[in-house]
Amino acid sequence: MEALAKVTVIFTLALALSLLIERFLEVLKSITDLLDSRYDWYKFWNRRTASLRDKLEHRLNVFEYVRPETAASVLNRAKSIFLKTPDKEITNAPVISGDLVRAFYIKVIFKVVAIALGIGLAFWFNVDLVAIWTDAKDPNKPPSFIDIDIRSETLRIIFTGVALGLGSGPVHKIIVAIEDRRKQREEGSVA
Repeated sequence: MEALAKVTVIFTLALALSLLIERFLEVLKSITDLLDSRYDWYKFWNRRTASLRDKLEHRLNVFEYVRPETAASVLNRAKSIFLKTPDKEITNAPVISGDLVRAFYIKVIFKVVAIALGIGLAFWFNVDLVAIWTDAKDPNKPPSFIDIDIRSETLRIIFTGVALGLGSGPVHKIIVAIEDRRKQREEGSVA
């Protein structure tokens, strides 16, 4: 019973830390938006967009080998994946704007910051979800490709920190998978 309480506390801590990281990033995003509007950073993003446009035009020479409609559909699909926008606006000419470039860069930078924060918090609080995943394995079942046996505690905590940095959704899915695995192990030992 004590082991179950310890695991529950670790799960709660992991979810709380991932939610803390998400809220911190929301505050950081608001501060970034405020600074962006106050100091006219749009000029920087417009220069960055022009640079990216020139690179795409001159170095890749996309339209020499591909029809513009095909390239536009691929770019629109990438835009919908990266920026979570609807995939309805397919045009013949791809459009790159300063706002889209800014949104993409901010998203990537904040994801890196979130993962770094997650790793730092995982080390600080010594949260190790990989060890719990390994302990939840049924010893009577043959090993599968998802059986992770990492001996290094540092590496396990780094993986846990990456999961914390990805957000509460992935952490919740990991916890549910661990719980399902523990339940299967208990049902296997009873039968």
